[in-house]
Amino acid sequence: MRLLDWYIAKHIWAAVAIVLLVILGLDLMTALGSELDALDHGASFSQVLTYIALTVPRRVYEFMPLTVLVGCLVGLGTLANNSELTVMRAAGVSLRRIVWSVMQSVAVFVVFAGLMGEFVAPNSQQMAEAQQAQYKGVASSKGFWLRDNDDYIFVRSVRTDGTLADVSRYRFEQQDWQQTLLAQQAVYTDGTWALHNIQVVALKDQRLRQLAYPQAPWAVTLEPHLLSILSMDPQHLALTDLVGYSQYLNQSGLDAAPYELAFWKKILQPLATLALVFVAISFIFGSTRSVTLGQRVLVGVLVGLTFNYAQEVLGPASSVFGFTPLLAYLLPIIACVAGGGWLLRRAG
Repeated sequence: MRLLDWYIAKHIWAAVAIVLLVILGLDLMTALGSELDALDHGASFSQVLTYIALTVPRRVYEFMPLTVLVGCLVGLGTLANNSELTVMRAAGVSLRRIVWSVMQSVAVFVVFAGLMGEFVAPNSQQMAEAQQAQYKGVASSKGFWLRDNDDYIFVRSVRTDGTLADVSRYRFEQQDWQQTLLAQQAVYTDGTWALHNIQVVALKDQRLRQLAYPQAPWAVTLEPHLLSILSMDPQHLALTDLVGYSQYLNQSGLDAAPYELAFWKKILQPLATLALVFVAISFIFGSTRSVTLGQRVLVGVLVGLTFNYAQEVLGPASSVFGFTPLLAYLLPIIACVAGGGWLLRRAG
């Protein structure tokens, strides 16, 4: 049986590797094309290439479920078209034993993707965004909200030197608005923040007053190391960062849903990959030998995209309708396992 496991694994590993190279190559070409506009604004081609190269671990991690699905369809499909799976069944190898061999083969990719997604991809993506910031001049153009006691703070963007640009602070007392502060920038030096070019509109003695200051200290509990988390998409963060920042947002009374959704999606990705592989196996044993390689690839891509879209829809829906994100990401997995089991029972 060890020889059988090794024989199946060789076909699946080769197919997954080829599919990964094709998908990754196409995606990198698209990413390179989208970054070429930066060349007209002073960026060098080497800077753009460095940025693209640093995003490779993140792209590999994100494409792994679809890659393994299509790779299993191609690898097992080749064995099916050559009647090798039929010979295995005729020799007394059970369907369950073949499924176990396939699962053992893809476990390598599941473990590899998990380690990369936790330890390699977040760091390389952070380096990539720092590299991109060097030729775009803004470390993050994505605005973010913070809460500090009764102050609600919005930061429009983060510059490459860690300076916060276009800071808005809204102060409330017992849910009644008291003050709005607009600052052109906030600078962190010697352990403290300072606001520059400030405009303040405040309610005092039932009258609105407008004031202006060139500079003022800013007592806020925003740590500079959080800026690296705030400037990144939640799906690109490590599990430890997602947990830590979700707790920070919950303690501040802010919405942590995007980070909680990213946490559950990431922690359930190994199960999602195995569920998609289970569907691939059921397609192979539930289809005829006349199915072409192109048809199998098309089916795999459609199933993978449908699975991804289902998670993308159910994830935000959990925040709207109030059910747990865990259930949102488990439902497509359960559907794949149930559908795959039904097809395998028909084939068995």
